[in-house]
Amino acid sequence: MTVAPRVSVITPFLNASAHISEAIESVEAQHFGDWELVLVDDGSTDDSAAIAAVYAAKDARILLLAPDRTKRGAAAARNRGIAAARGELVAFLDADDIYGPEKLAHDVTALDGDPEAAWVYGATRWFHENGAGKEYRERLGVRLDRRYDPPEILARIILEERGDIPCTCGVMIRREQLLAVGGFEERFALYEDQSLWVKLLLAYPVRVISGCNAAYRQHIGSTSTAAASSGDYDLQSPHPARDAFLAWVGEYADARHAPPSVRRALAIAIKANDGLFFSKLARKFRRMNRFIYPSAA
Repeated sequence: MTVAPRVSVITPFLNASAHISEAIESVEAQHFGDWELVLVDDGSTDDSAAIAAVYAAKDARILLLAPDRTKRGAAAARNRGIAAARGELVAFLDADDIYGPEKLAHDVTALDGDPEAAWVYGATRWFHENGAGKEYRERLGVRLDRRYDPPEILARIILEERGDIPCTCGVMIRREQLLAVGGFEERFALYEDQSLWVKLLLAYPVRVISGCNAAYRQHIGSTSTAAASSGDYDLQSPHPARDAFLAWVGEYADARHAPPSVRRALAIAIKANDGLFFSKLARKFRRMNRFIYPSAA
């Protein structure tokens, strides 16, 4: 019988032939070796699947999942990966992002040292394709190497945005708790990652850790760049996609009888996304916390 790996890394991909090799190789370069990599094809029409297949054929720790026509989008692809994962711990790496060699070891050590935490997250480095823009390291807005009980991080970071919100590649989650909250919300093309953070932060403690062991690539083909071009998304200003996300947060929080602090933080978030005065107030919060957001690629 095959022994399950300690960590499952899930990588969805869609037409990522330019970057997927670098992502896979950053997992293969980990100093922590007890992992599996679940590559989930979301319907690629370029050479991504062929490239992924070559790596899977050479490394038994790599599993390639074929496309599913009925479940499309990053959230659905990640959920398919979660369903196939065997590891006790789950991490995520999009096909255009990369891990530093200490990423898995660092996160596993943090979770092993804090059994009450359902997940951990740390800072991510943002970089531009081909060095086109200034690099940026996230500022998390809270004390590091500390566990936070629900719903403190949800109110302070996700809703009030008084710290940078975790990147998908910056987290590691216990699979049991990940399954318990139902994974990613597949209704969202944007904010699908934050929908999962909301679920986890309402239900379980999280440990925010020091270090910066993942890198998020900004480039012209990214989902956020496309959404910014269409007007649905703006990193620094009110935008329609956040309206839909905040409406969902309200419904989800009410259904789970979230404490009043969540409703108060949600009201601040809605106002910040709804008017010039409050958006200026939100930007003031960011300046007070020294949040310098990089421009979209």
